[in-house]
Amino acid sequence: MIRNKTVFGIAFLVCAVVLTSAYSFGRDTDFLTMELENVSRYNEDRIAYQQIQKWISPIKDDSLATLLIIKKQKMYLLKDGFDDVQDVQNRRMKLTIDNRQFSEEDLWTNKLNGKPDYVRVTDRRVELTKNFDEDYVSKNFGETYVKVRDAFIQRHVQIFEQLMRNRKESGLTVVREVLPVPVEKLRSDDGKPKYYISVVGKSNDGRVYFAEDADGDGVAETFSVNIPDNFNWGYKSGANVIFIYKNKEKDIEQMIGKLTKEAYFGTTEEEKNIVQTFPKDSDIIDSMIKDAIRDEPKN
Repeated sequence: MIRNKTVFGIAFLVCAVVLTSAYSFGRDTDFLTMELENVSRYNEDRIAYQQIQKWISPIKDDSLATLLIIKKQKMYLLKDGFDDVQDVQNRRMKLTIDNRQFSEEDLWTNKLNGKPDYVRVTDRRVELTKNFDEDYVSKNFGETYVKVRDAFIQRHVQIFEQLMRNRKESGLTVVREVLPVPVEKLRSDDGKPKYYISVVGKSNDGRVYFAEDADGDGVAETFSVNIPDNFNWGYKSGANVIFIYKNKEKDIEQMIGKLTKEAYFGTTEEEKNIVQTFPKDSDIIDSMIKDAIRDEPKN
């Protein structure tokens, strides 16, 4: 009887650990897609970028990138992968009426391709223009969209890497944990376990930087920057500077993909510094061995 209770207790503990781990690694982050009507203020120049590439709910686009530029009280909103919610609802209704099987993800037909297909401009919330034609939007604003987006992300990646190099002062926190079962799915080809890695750092002005490799492939797919200044586009709208969630784009990966690996193993600059400042063997032998042990024991 005691043995059965022990076995049951162990099984219960294992299940609890697995479920806890699954919850820890499986949580989705709260966010709202950016809409000009919901932006809290426009009286300061700023930029915000948001990119989501994971299906979460029937009412949220699973492949959408948004660039917000606020300059001289004008708001410029560019989107890539935009699907009109009303169009999605119409597709869902039609398929339901026809009694046809469908995936909710497939209803959002427009995916990211690096070409903005949505533009809106307002001046003190008064709408000046809007256009949802990809040819028109990408032709007139596509180059600006890509250049501003890339420069913005790269600048914040540089700041994050600086926080890594000064990790003692920035209070950088790195979490690395073995991903939970099933083992056969989460082990890499060489048989080694895969690891979840997340890193958090804080800049002097209060910005919180976060990167995550959730699937253990060695590449960060989530990167966010948030500053607690109450700028938002609704309740729980998410990180208000940069929010890249579950990235699948190669050009974005080239910018953020290395962040978790650098945080855990060290940046290239940190590695070079360690190599250059590592004590010489002669110094260790002379100052720490010979000088520390002056007298040989006598027989």
